[in-house]
Formats: sequence, C-alpha cells, structure tokens
Amino acid sequence: MKIVFCGPPHSGKSVFIANLIDKLPTDAYTIIRACPDGEGNWSNNKKQDETAIVRKKGKFTETFIENACKAIDNQTNKIVIVDVGGVMSKENEQVFKHCDNFVVLSSDEEKKKEWLEFGKKSGLECIGCLDSSLEGKEEIYSKEPYIQGKIVGLERGEILQNSPIIKAIVSDIVKKSKYNEKTTNNDKSFDGTMIDDTKLGFELGYGKEIYTEDGIPIKKVKWEEKAIPEVYQAIQEKINPNQPIRVNGIRANFILASLCKACKQQDVKDISAYDIRLKQYIPIKDFPKKRGIKQSEGLSYNFIESKDNIFMDIDITKEQYTLEDYQKCVLPHIKENKNLYLCGRMPLWLLASISNSYDSSKIFTFQPGKGFTCISSIDEKELGTIVDGIDGININRYFEDKKNKSNLPTIVKQQGILSKIKNLFANIKEKDKYLDNSIKSNKTTQTEMNFHEKGNFHLKLQQNVEKSNSFDKLVKTQDSSSKEI
Repeated sequence: MKIVFCGPPHSGKSVFIANLIDKLPTDAYTIIRACPDGEGNWSNNKKQDETAIVRKKGKFTETFIENACKAIDNQTNKIVIVDVGGVMSKENEQVFKHCDNFVVLSSDEEKKKEWLEFGKKSGLECIGCLDSSLEGKEEIYSKEPYIQGKIVGLERGEILQNSPIIKAIVSDIVKKSKYNEKTTNNDKSFDGTMIDDTKLGFELGYGKEIYTEDGIPIKKVKWEEKAIPEVYQAIQEKINPNQPIRVNGIRANFILASLCKACKQQDVKDISAYDIRLKQYIPIKDFPKKRGIKQSEGLSYNFIESKDNIFMDIDITKEQYTLEDYQKCVLPHIKENKNLYLCGRMPLWLLASISNSYDSSKIFTFQPGKGFTCISSIDEKELGTIVDGIDGININRYFEDKKNKSNLPTIVKQQGILSKIKNLFANIKEKDKYLDNSIKSNKTTQTEMNFHEKGNFHLKLQQNVEKSNSFDKLVKTQDSSSKEI
C-alpha cells in the first residue's frame, strides 16, 4: 500500500507524518521523501534552530524524481508513506503514478478541493481529506467514502497522543495494508546472523504491542539512548565473529552506529545494513584515511579541534550520494586519542561506516533537538550519554555561521603552493574563533549499568527472550523484505 501525503505548503504534512508513524507498526512501514526539502523525521522537534542546521534543501530535477520513483517501486513493506512537495506539478504527477492511495492535508478549503481532484485524476484512491488548523477543536466529519475531518495542533515537536483522526487514519491504513496477514520468506542461502530492528527492540524491552481502533495488534519499537550499553552486551552474547552480520530495519542513527561498533569490537569482519531505497544490503566499511584532506568523492569535511575534542561536520556535496562515491570515500586523518563528535545529514550506513573507521576515545553522533549521543567509548559508563555541546568548542557559534552561510572556514582546493599555504593559515585563524576553554558541555542524559546490573544482564536478556515468541529465530533468519545483493 503506497500512500501519497499531499497538500499546499505550510499545512503541517511533515508533522502529520511524524505523528502518523508514531502509531504505525514499526515492522511494516517505509517513508520515501519525494520532495527535496531536506526534512526527515528528526525535523519534528522543538529545537528548530538545530533542525535548520542539518536541513539541506535540494532542487526538483529529473534525476531526483527518477530516484524517488525507483525507491517507491522498490519497496516491499506493507505500508509505504510518500511525502511530496506542495505544488501540483508535473514532478508530483509523476510520483503519484507510482502510488495507489493518497491523503490530502490543507489549511485552505479551495486548495484542498484542488488536491483532491489532482489525486483522483492521477488514478489514486483517496483515504483521507483533512482540514488543518493550529486552533479550534478536532473532529471527524465522516469516514465514508474516506476519512474527512479537521485536525488541530500540528506544531513542530508535538506528538498528538489522543488525536481521533490520527487513530482513525492509522486503523484504516493497517487494515487496508493487510498488515496482520504475515508472510515469511527466509533466505536460507545466507549463512550468517540476521539482526532485525523490531526483534531486537522487543528482546531488549523497547518494544510493545498496541492495538488499532479495529483491534488489530501491531508492534512498536521506540529506541532510547539508554539502550546503547544493552546493544553492546547483546551483540557480545549473540554474534559469531566468523559469520557475516546483516542488520535490517534500524532507523535510529545511534542504534545502528553503536551496533556496528559493537560488532567491530567483537572482530566481525563482514557487517552490512539494509537500505530501503536501494533495496540491498550495504557493507559497513573501514575507510582509508589521509592527512589534510577536506573533500572526498561527494563529501566535504569541516572540523574544529580543541585540546581534547574534535568536531567533524560532514556535508554531501552532490544531489545524490551513490555507492560509487561510497567506494571511493577517504576520511581525514585525525588524532584518535581525542573524542570525536560527528555531525551531518547522510545515509545511516555511511554514518555507521564513518564512525566504525575511527578508534577515538569517545565517538558521538548528532541528533537535532537532542544533542550529541555517545555511541562508542573506552569508558563503557559513558555509552548512551547525551551532551548539549562540546568542551572547548563554541558549537553554537559554528552552527549560527553555517546557518547564515557566512564566516565558515573555506575548503582548501587544489591550487598553487603559495595560495594553498595562505588559505591554510586563514582557515586556522578562522577556526580559532570557535575555540573557547570556558565552554563546558552538560550531560542531559546519563545511562550506565552499575556492576550489579551488568552481572544480571544475561538473566534479564533471557527473561525478555522468553516473554517474546518472535525472537526464537533471531539468528540465521531474515525479514521477508530482505534479499541477496
């Protein structure tokens, strides 16, 4: 079931989708962003200044649309959510043709009617046509022939826990997608360990079974940063270093990055993560490193170094980062006795490969609206810790400069030796303005297992396994949507 969510700009589509997936089954949905607005689920947080930093708007191009349509066609999940731009354009018309249902969300009555007609002319079935408002009272007008009503309060960072419309749309989607009609297609040709997001989440206590309005049970996994030490322990308990590892379904960057790091610590040589757009497993790599580089194929690096910490901001410089670019990636050589803070919007498998390529004292990944999460550390007590900044580095000033696209250190390109030296010193001088020894980061979350908890972790793991019948085949099983490369 492939559903387009459409409507005019500023109607709350992204917030609506974030609320919707909060109630959809974790093991059955995929989101395809068919609009180059640079947003993701992370954009629905109250710290919009941080969202603006990571958000990178693109352009509607023929290549972008072709890739989006191909990604939609590639999906095998029961529920595919497609987010499109706010204009009834030829590009959106093309995207519509690859879907079968649509939902209209609009704060303008006339525009709502126009989008409804646009979707029907494209041959899609409407399952929801909604008025959107920041004020007033939510209500459902009718559920036939599709859900009609008014939804209120779609503000950034808000999750509408008791919205009747959200619940009704979720129930309708789950029922029509035939989510409860499970299919199995285990790939017996894969001789290794499969790690599935939903299965692992339930096993470690971060999943629960909830019910739609129609009484259909669905599985939900909500990862928390405090799960990171448990992920390390679970990997140590379960994996065989001599077997390949495949990871499927993980959407939280801190979980995938920490899981891959845990596998590396156990000397696993073959780790790969499934990409829903490319419909294949991508090998997690250990990239080569080179001193002084500022660019790699499709990537640019900007880093600031203080006494104990290194901040590395990574940008994708191409419209589409490809596997060919990935194969050519070279990372900057850094002092790995320092702590590394990674920032940038990129595919999760790329982030996991970058973090796996460094053996820094501590490694943090950035999450807009939360801060930096510790995914690797020589001190296991720090795993899962969230900090709001970096000691000795004025990260807020850097982000502000980046947001305004001004005063950032420039990339040193290939040029004459004198110009190169001149620009290098200019960069050093520019970066000095971000160094401030008076700045100390604050821990917003401290998640550590004490000695007693560690001693009983295996028992806890076994008890959780016994509570869930879905994890008997965690090893050497594969999700039905997974296939050989």
